[in-house]
Amino acid sequence: MLDEASRFRTWRRLVPGIFRQAWRYKLRSSLVILCAALGVAGATTAVNYASGGREQVLTQIRRLGSNVLAVTAGQSRGVADRARTGAIVTTLVPADYQAIRREVPGILRASGRVSGSLRLKAGYLSKVAPVLGVEPAWFAMKSWELAGGALYGAEDDRRSARVAVIGATVARDLYGDESPVGERLFINRVPFEVVGVLRERGRGIDGSTEDGQVYVPLSTAMRRLLNVDHYDAILLEMDGPARMPVATRDITDLLRERHRMSDFRPDDFRVQSQTDLIDAQLASADRLSFLVRWIGRSGLAVAGLGILAIAWITVRDRTREIGTRRALGATAPDVFFQFAAEAGFLATLGAILGLLAGLVAAVILAGQARLPLVIDGANAIVALVLAITLNLTFASWPALRAARMDPIRALRHE
Repeated sequence: MLDEASRFRTWRRLVPGIFRQAWRYKLRSSLVILCAALGVAGATTAVNYASGGREQVLTQIRRLGSNVLAVTAGQSRGVADRARTGAIVTTLVPADYQAIRREVPGILRASGRVSGSLRLKAGYLSKVAPVLGVEPAWFAMKSWELAGGALYGAEDDRRSARVAVIGATVARDLYGDESPVGERLFINRVPFEVVGVLRERGRGIDGSTEDGQVYVPLSTAMRRLLNVDHYDAILLEMDGPARMPVATRDITDLLRERHRMSDFRPDDFRVQSQTDLIDAQLASADRLSFLVRWIGRSGLAVAGLGILAIAWITVRDRTREIGTRRALGATAPDVFFQFAAEAGFLATLGAILGLLAGLVAAVILAGQARLPLVIDGANAIVALVLAITLNLTFASWPALRAARMDPIRALRHE
């Protein structure tokens, strides 16, 4: 009974002792809390950033719909090699586009596309940005919304009008807080009137964004800016998802016949359904998300090593104290639990503070990167539990050494 009462008094003194030692060694205590907090904050921020980026990709996919086909130039190896060396790829021409619209059933909307990186200038400000020549149907298929002004129409495309619709980033970079609608924009020194500004969509997890693009009528881009007679892509909206496999086959057969390709030659174009694009984008987003998550979680191990080093130094510097306690009757388990509890308490406190800091950082980062705010609670709790487990494991090693220390040698330690 006396032994049990003694143990109860020892445990009752343990909690106040933790606070006394934390206050006595303020610098080391602060470092333990900081290591744990940084590890959990980094992991939490990374997890929520990755989740936000994936949600951004899914949002972009939902905007485009599931019944859109993209026909792009340059699929065969020879064509791809020319594209990599900077040569112009001309495997899609307006006659191909007209043949597709004429002979493939079920097309609701269609648009050709040409593009190039051109110099923009407004007043004293200038920048290089992607300029896309597209037909009005492009905006409907891409589900673009206007922040101001209007979209150009079919008549503008027919007469090669010098009008432009600009992305939110372009508007902000070149016009600041002023409305650019009705203002003049020079594209490769050719004057255009800005007729509309697109609503901002934000940046995906891979860093890509459409907010920095400029759109002009397709015929205007081909004749006045790029001087080309071919398309780099064609976008088609079909009358339903069930039409997609048949349309893909019909377009492939039609273009191979028009390009006079033998059975042994690979396609010099690519036909992709929205399902293909979804799978490719999600696979890319998931790979990047996996990498970001594990980089964040590796910070937990680094933080644990920091706690291990600090706990080891603490045991070394308190060797005489350990010897005194053992001489006064403290058992090896008493010493072990004392040091493990001290380090474990500080590490757990740091982990909780790190979780809160990580959530705040995730909110700030989502706003800066213009990503959807996604709080992945399950992964955040996993990071917290993993951090506490690792920290307790790392803290227990020096505590075990302290418990096994010979009391006589500890008292003689200088």
